[in-house]
Amino acid sequence: MTECMDTEVARSFQSLLAEPRHRLRVLFWHWGRGGAGSKFTFELVRAAQQIGDIDCYVSAVADCELADLVRSLGEPLPLCEITTFKGNKATMTGKLAALYGLTGLAQIGQQFKEFIARHQIDLVVCTMPAIWDAAVFGVIRTMQLPFILVVHDATPHPGDSYPLRHLTMRREMVAADGLIVLSDHVKQQVMARHAISADRIWTLPHGAFEFGVKMQRHLDHSRPTRLLFLGRIVAYKGLDLLLGAYRLLQQQGANVSLEVMGSGDISPYAEQLDGLSGVTLINQWVDEADIGAALARNDVMVMPYREASQSGVAASAATAGMPMVATPVGGLTEQIIDGTTGVIAPTACANGVATAIRRLIDDHALYAHCSAGAMAYAEQELGWGPIAQRMGAIARDVVSRKLIAEYE
Repeated sequence: MTECMDTEVARSFQSLLAEPRHRLRVLFWHWGRGGAGSKFTFELVRAAQQIGDIDCYVSAVADCELADLVRSLGEPLPLCEITTFKGNKATMTGKLAALYGLTGLAQIGQQFKEFIARHQIDLVVCTMPAIWDAAVFGVIRTMQLPFILVVHDATPHPGDSYPLRHLTMRREMVAADGLIVLSDHVKQQVMARHAISADRIWTLPHGAFEFGVKMQRHLDHSRPTRLLFLGRIVAYKGLDLLLGAYRLLQQQGANVSLEVMGSGDISPYAEQLDGLSGVTLINQWVDEADIGAALARNDVMVMPYREASQSGVAASAATAGMPMVATPVGGLTEQIIDGTTGVIAPTACANGVATAIRRLIDDHALYAHCSAGAMAYAEQELGWGPIAQRMGAIARDVVSRKLIAEYE
């Protein structure tokens, strides 16, 4: 008799959650200080708020990019601002400040718990893991809150391995009721390396960041074709492969120039850069206006990565109508449709990248076709509205499963 009653209660909850009039209260949190994680979270939340059956709440680091973006909305969302540390983590003083900031995890967890209770949150979503997330594991468990984690990378990129942060992410994956990944490549990695079943994982595309540039492009015979490398300069991004390819292109007489834009240590590439003509180097953190200008003045986005989960750069290039060239690694082969939105190199080496660039820029009809194809792909697949709609459906599924599991 009790079992039948429990089943009926579970069915009632499931029916209630499926009812459009029941609005889910969803708290999205990201505790990074800036960069792509903040932009990703903001775009997802802004779109989710328009769905109609979700009320969005946000937790962000005080006085940092995500908090500022949320406050910029016409009708600001309820915001839980936490304090991690002050300073620049790239400096020794900043590193020490961040280490000391970990002593405040208990306070962060309590603040998070009070916000959840005050707003009667139904579901929490971590949009990009950070070491500070360790503050809330106990909170989520004791409050029995349904929890979704967005997994951008199944394992750290080469050169980005921080053991404590990796341990935190691993704990989050195990604790989460549902995982959202941004490519099937990452889904397979999560299943293989973390022994998480497929029924707990959903795949959504990385939405496109718009920088005010959207245009159908054609190559201009009167000037060099402008190649662009955009993003952090770290070893796995393969800048050395692009510089090797660029030298080959110059030796072949190709009429090209190259712009490298991004922060990071450029010294390992000094020898390769020596003697190369037509290279513009903007070695600094770049803001949205700078990115928009770079997308407008260049012709081809080149992603010569040695490995990749997926790329926000690819999504932004597609939105701008910029054809892409990428190495055949990781999730890039899902984001770039060879011959339709860009060209996939035959191999992940300098010669392969050079071959792919030549294929694209030597065939002006192919280039124009890829420009139109990139914009169409962005409009049909990478809009934040459809992504948020799918996110909402996943949220309801996860909450429903959690409630039914508690009554079985």
